Formats: sequence, structure tokens, C-alpha cells
Amino acid sequence: MGPPFYNSVAIPVALLLLLLTAVGPLLAWRKTSLESLKRNFLWPTYGAVAVGIAMMIFGVRPWKDIAYFYALMSAMLSTLVALTVISEFVRGGRVIAGHTGQNLLGAIVHLWHRNTRRYGGYIVHFGVAVVVIGILGTPFNKEVEKEMGYGDKMAIGPYTLVCRSYTQEEKPNYGSEWAILDVFKGDKQITQLFPERRFYKASQQTQTMPQIYPTFREDFLLVKDLYVVYEGVNQDTGRPIIKAHLNPLVPWIWAGLVIMIFGTIIGLVPNAAPIRVPVPARVQAAPVGAGD
Repeated sequence: MGPPFYNSVAIPVALLLLLLTAVGPLLAWRKTSLESLKRNFLWPTYGAVAVGIAMMIFGVRPWKDIAYFYALMSAMLSTLVALTVISEFVRGGRVIAGHTGQNLLGAIVHLWHRNTRRYGGYIVHFGVAVVVIGILGTPFNKEVEKEMGYGDKMAIGPYTLVCRSYTQEEKPNYGSEWAILDVFKGDKQITQLFPERRFYKASQQTQTMPQIYPTFREDFLLVKDLYVVYEGVNQDTGRPIIKAHLNPLVPWIWAGLVIMIFGTIIGLVPNAAPIRVPVPARVQAAPVGAGD
């Protein structure tokens, strides 16, 4: 089974699970009504639709490529999950604030402390939504490969890579080939990368040492990871072959994992007070006397 089969089966199932992540926790057992659905999901649904429209305005065409359709649905469902989680915290916090007179933030903390497992789980759901946002950047990945000599340039997205030098080096355990690449955004040099390829003598194996440049400071919301790989040397020209990958939104995956871990820890904190569940008292029948 190759990637096409995996994508055709796994992605729709993942989208369904993401929808259930948004809807399931907010449906009261045997008490769900049309009015409660409207109250709980109206504004999150508006937000999800707004995100979908914005993506299509900025160039995502789901009717042209199935990958774009999956990216659009992932973004909308992730927004739905995030907004339902936020609305649940805000709605519960307002109720607590109305009874205690606390500000909203203090009321939300008090709300979480009364039922840590429930609200820790909500935080985990929020982290899942952030991870999916990171994954949906996959259809927008870019890849360029080029043989680069001294002063040669390679453009990928908003970046231009300029080869300043390349060399070989022998060490006791391995031999290495590597290049020095200046990375420009526009006319400004933003970093310098050193992709390397090593050949270990004992194991007779080759290992690629890619260089990664994350762009947190430049654009947090659309943060990209720039990967540069030293592919080897063209034996005819002696010049290195450099491959560059531009992967949007990958750091959002790591951010989502951190949020999920945080939510798990929050869920393990004991409740401030036990949650009491009323149980009907048992009524014992009076003993039956002889002759009754």
C-alpha cells in the first residue's frame, strides 16, 4: 500500500475524528436539543466558515486539487475545535464569575480546578487542533534541487540561497563534504547554513546532516521551516548538489504537542473538591413477621 491508498483512507477518517473532537464533548447525554446545538456551535461554526472563505480568497482552490480540499477541511475543522474549546471555557467562566464576583480569568481557573480532567481534556483537544493546522501545510511544501558552484544562486519561496564555498575534510572516524550557503530574504542576509554529508569509515555508511532554519521571528502565524540538504557531488563537474525544502507551518506541530502535554498534566491535577453525584438512598423493607 502506497501513499495514494493511505491518503484516500486515513485522511477522511482523521477529518471525521477531528469533527467528533469538536462536537462530542459538548453534547449532553440524553439532553441534546436543537436549541443547545445552536447555542454551543453557532459562533464556532461562523468562525470555521470564515477561515475557509479566507483561505479560498488567498488562493486555496479545493476544486482543483484534492490536497487543497483536505487542507481546507482541516483548517475549518481545527478552527471549529479551537473555538468550541474556548467558548466552553468562557461560558463556564461567566457562570462562575456571576456567582462569585471574580473576574473572568480567575473564574476560568476556578472552573478548571473544580473538574481538572474535563478541562485538561479540552486543552488536549485544542492541542490536537494546533497539530492538524501544522499538518495541513503539507500541500504547500516547496522543493528545489540544483547543482551549485561558487556564487551560484537558488531561489525557493521568499528566500535566495547563495553558495559561498564548498570543501571536503578528512577526520579519523569519517570523511565529510559540506557547503557554506548564505540565505537572503530580499536584499537582506538573514542567516548562513552549513549542510554536510558524512561517510563513516567503520560502518561504511553515509549520513546526511541537514541544516534547518525556522522563521519564527519573521512571520509567526505562517512560520516556515527551511531545510537545506547536501545531496552529494556531481562527479563530472565536482560541484555539490544542494536540495532545499520549504515546509510551511511545521513548528505548529511542535507547539500543538507542547499544548497536549500541558493539557495532560493539567488533567492529572486533583480536583479542588470532590465532585458529588447525588445517589438515591436505598430503602430497606421492614422484616416481615410470622403470620403476615
